[in-house]
Amino acid sequence: MSSRDEVIARLTELMRGASTYRLLMHQVIADRLGLIMTDLKCLDAARDEPRLTPGRLAEITGLSTSATTAALDRLERRGFVRRIRDEHDRRRVFVESTGQHEAETARLFSPLVTATTAILDNYTDEQLALITDFLEQLNAVNAQLTRQQKESRPRP
Repeated sequence: MSSRDEVIARLTELMRGASTYRLLMHQVIADRLGLIMTDLKCLDAARDEPRLTPGRLAEITGLSTSATTAALDRLERRGFVRRIRDEHDRRRVFVESTGQHEAETARLFSPLVTATTAILDNYTDEQLALITDFLEQLNAVNAQLTRQQKESRPRP
């Protein structure tokens, strides 16, 4: 195996480990917020979506419409989101944050943000640009593969 192959294998192993530990950390935070992981990830996936609809949330997350409705029901009961009818088309519903849990969520994520920032402070601007490019490409591929997996799964 070449040195490049070894480095790629090691990076792949490290990314898998980072993904696992990130998932475990998010599970702890979800537990602390009284949520299940799916609900926390719905909140995260939708954070930059203006005028979010349940259909768009299903599209972003890859969840079925019924699973999306169940997640929104749980988030609404816990006070994280509210559904608002479109004033021009009463059939259309938007989902928005209530703002009630942002401070608590930020507090729980703060140690992760602080630790990540401390690590990133060790890199030059050029290295950060390279890492950013890598992660943007990786996220795009992961989003595409998620959509493909969803589309190719057998229907009951």
